[in-house]
Amino acid sequence: MRFSKVLLINPFIYRSYMGPIRPSAGLGYLAEYLSANNIQYEVLDMNLGYGLRYLWKKIEQQKPDLIGLTVWTYRYKNTYALIELIKKRYPDLSVAAGGPHISSLRIEAFKECKGIDFGITLEGEKTIIELCQGKPFHEIKGLIYHKDNELVYTGDREFIIDLDSIPFPKYEKFELERYFLKEILIISSRGCPHACIYCPVNLAIGKRLRIRSAKNVVDEITYWYNRDYRRFNFGDDNFTFFKERVYEICDEIERRGLKDLDLRCGNGVRADKVDRQLLKRMKEVGFSYIGLGVEAGNNRMLKILKKGESIEEIEGVIGDACDLGYDVTLFFLAGSPGETWADIKDSARLAEKYPVMDARFYNIVPYPSTELFEWLTEKSLLLYKPEEYLNSASAFDCMPIFETPELSAEERIKVLKWLKKVEKRILRKGLARKLRKYGFISLLVSNIASTTAARYLIRHSRLVRQLIEKIRYNLNRSAGA
Repeated sequence: MRFSKVLLINPFIYRSYMGPIRPSAGLGYLAEYLSANNIQYEVLDMNLGYGLRYLWKKIEQQKPDLIGLTVWTYRYKNTYALIELIKKRYPDLSVAAGGPHISSLRIEAFKECKGIDFGITLEGEKTIIELCQGKPFHEIKGLIYHKDNELVYTGDREFIIDLDSIPFPKYEKFELERYFLKEILIISSRGCPHACIYCPVNLAIGKRLRIRSAKNVVDEITYWYNRDYRRFNFGDDNFTFFKERVYEICDEIERRGLKDLDLRCGNGVRADKVDRQLLKRMKEVGFSYIGLGVEAGNNRMLKILKKGESIEEIEGVIGDACDLGYDVTLFFLAGSPGETWADIKDSARLAEKYPVMDARFYNIVPYPSTELFEWLTEKSLLLYKPEEYLNSASAFDCMPIFETPELSAEERIKVLKWLKKVEKRILRKGLARKLRKYGFISLLVSNIASTTAARYLIRHSRLVRQLIEKIRYNLNRSAGA
């Protein structure tokens, strides 16, 4: 056994868009797989308010021989700094880094952080087990390691096809009571077969779509249901890709008598993979919220983005979801290649056409290896080098990372600021509709809650977020009664 004690760390993300909503499913899967293979582990989520002093105490108590960290692209330099501090204090302690940033950049990610001993790409469950068990480095697929002062990547590991064979997270060593929401994130599939030019998802989880069986998914829901959990958020990129499986999940939930569920598709679904009949069935078993990845307001822009959907399909599903009583959030991109002010206004017009709860217009971050990034690089349209913007760029900012012939950097700032006003207006109207039975109070609350300060408080205050979600849950239950 090369490593017998592992400390899994979720690093603190400075200026994160949200506070610690729920436990990390990625670390949860690694923890469960370590446990299944009789490897001791502990977990430290530094987003729960833990600093360096507590981390040193944790290391001294557990005495791990391997530390595993998740590295997100946003604020990755903070995580690199943490790794360097760990290695400075404990030079003999090995550090393995995984997550989206490592999976996307591979060996390039190591050039800015000398403290990383191992990189784990894509799906990490089997790679970390083989690393711990002592398999020769060159035989471990999905591993980056040091050899003779050089970095070696062993190549991509084949994706796990039978996802039911991977135990779902039980978060036994996570401090579940300290997260903002009593909510479990369900990952019922992995991979994305689509070719959207802006999206880095398939770089991190692959293009081949793999799914868990309906029974396995509902087994996870049941496990937590028996522990008094009712709220579940599906974090898949393609939850409804196979409609028949969604029907099977709904049937299994109903067969097991799981009542009063609050089920959400918060990561967004594609309009071409859902219809009114399916939405109706999902609503019957407890689905109450759905996000829709719209991205643009007309067919010309959808074609440029290689979205593979039509605006007619998208509008049909938006209308059906609203009509069936879902809380609907629409996701758009702002400033795509070829997009003009007129196209931006088409997006805003579409967002305001239907009684949705929320709409978000994202500043596009070009991730390396995506088609968008390659095009911008070829055309010399990036305003900053990747090493300059990747650490701090956010989809929620109003600072553009590139410009196009249609929209200069200055125009993009105007676009993004104008769309923030559209977002506030849509949210204010959505809240007013939700609370309309309370008369004047609904107007007062919706005006306050849609302000920038209030939205920040909702995202970063545990007590406020729990109160808001309890009110939302009770409103949805009373509406469905």
